[in-house]
Amino acid sequence: MAIITNKKKILFLRNWVLLSLGVITLSYILSLLAVLLVHGAFGFNMTEWGTPLSQTLMQIAGGIVIGLGTGIYQKSLLGKMFNVKSSWIYTLIGGFVLTELISGTVLWQMGLNRAELRFIEFNPLPESLIFAGIGLLTGLFQWPLLRKYFDRSGYWIVASALGWGFCILINVLSVIAFNRNSLIAEILVFASGALLYGALTGATLIWIMKLKDYQK
Repeated sequence: MAIITNKKKILFLRNWVLLSLGVITLSYILSLLAVLLVHGAFGFNMTEWGTPLSQTLMQIAGGIVIGLGTGIYQKSLLGKMFNVKSSWIYTLIGGFVLTELISGTVLWQMGLNRAELRFIEFNPLPESLIFAGIGLLTGLFQWPLLRKYFDRSGYWIVASALGWGFCILINVLSVIAFNRNSLIAEILVFASGALLYGALTGATLIWIMKLKDYQK
């Protein structure tokens, strides 16, 4: 494997941040369509909460779209730095699906669904924690793919959890602060969260990308 030079790292970081902004935001828009399709398939309209089952399946559908889009661009960029496997994509999809399934089950036992959760006292913490859980589980899945090449790969687990958690936290906080009710405004705010995710995770990857001696 070729040595990862500082120039390659800088280019990687730039592309990682920009694609995080563009692809995650686009994936989010597409995920909204997936959510609406599932919600409609259960016979609910946009003014109805739905059931814990419908909400869980909605979130899983949306998560698959976001995970797929994110996984594709990340695998493409990482493939230019080291021999990353295609399973990187599946780790993101799996992280979203499993976390949403667990969250949906827990909320069902509490008598809540995901839509209601977002409006309880305008508390941003539960939704952010769910996405931090997605990032944590995804990071755990991806860690074995990184540790083969990088000694400090364990830090990726933390960065993945914080990245997804803060990505959603900044969105929910904006609802509280600005009471936005425009879809365009919501997308723009989500884009800022995607940018934050890209900067945090990209910087972490650059820091841990010190190849093990036997890989140089």
